Amino acid sequence: MKKADGKPRQNLSVVFGATLTMLLWAMCFPLISISQTYAPIMLTATLRAIIAGGFLIFFAGLLRRPIPNTTRSYAYLSAIAFFATSVGFWGMFYAGRLISPGLATVLTNTQPLIAGLLGWCILNERVGKQSLVAYAVGFLGIVVISGDSIYSSDPQSLSGITYVVIGATSIAISNVLLKKIASHVDVLYAMGLQLLLGALPLLLLVLLQAPMTIQCCDIKYLWLIVLMAVPGTALPFAIWFWLMEKAPLYQLNVYSFLTPIFGLYFGYMFFSESLSFAQWLGVILVIFAIPLASISPGQKTT
Repeated sequence: MKKADGKPRQNLSVVFGATLTMLLWAMCFPLISISQTYAPIMLTATLRAIIAGGFLIFFAGLLRRPIPNTTRSYAYLSAIAFFATSVGFWGMFYAGRLISPGLATVLTNTQPLIAGLLGWCILNERVGKQSLVAYAVGFLGIVVISGDSIYSSDPQSLSGITYVVIGATSIAISNVLLKKIASHVDVLYAMGLQLLLGALPLLLLVLLQAPMTIQCCDIKYLWLIVLMAVPGTALPFAIWFWLMEKAPLYQLNVYSFLTPIFGLYFGYMFFSESLSFAQWLGVILVIFAIPLASISPGQKTT
């Protein structure tokens, strides 16, 4: 490999971008937990998607970015909206009410394994033995981090486990679809449109629910929604789409294992949760897994 072709700088941008994305996504977990005292969780999910999508489309128009103009692009964006936002948000938000955070974290972070397998089967991305070891080590780290929550909790609801597995699988499918159109559609319009389209089924679900007590006009709730929508959703979605052009999907998905680590940190910050020895061990395993996958030999980039 050439040293003067900008590769090291590109790799550094991928590391920074992927890490920032996981940090911003992890920031949403304590915000979602706090928001439950103000409004039903599906209403929060819907408002988060609508505000984030509207912000991205407004910004894209301001910058005069090219609007998607092919039937193929809108077909892909509709499918991504269904899997990433409609089903993904539905599964993750509902699961958070039915099962323990530890078990939800473990199941959610099977998404990189599912996406890596789909990328191998559909995108023909070659995953070497070293990357497979990295996935195994990263997932082991997640299990170790969440072990106390899993084994000390009450018997878990089968429906809650089903919700989170469906959500994780849907996000994995959307990542494969994103990879296929990443170089053909403007990042801001792509993410904005998929969030708005994906919010429609969520809004229908909210309207079909029984009358609810809502404190939407509370300024604290409005701030929570804005934080979840803009830095917590719009920005990381845009960065993630941009990263799809820069690195193989299996390599990017390993960074998803960082989300529960950041979640533990925010748990300490917001809820005074402390890390046990086992959790620190899990953190070390996850940190070890990321460079192990990133330097995997035999990969091809275009």
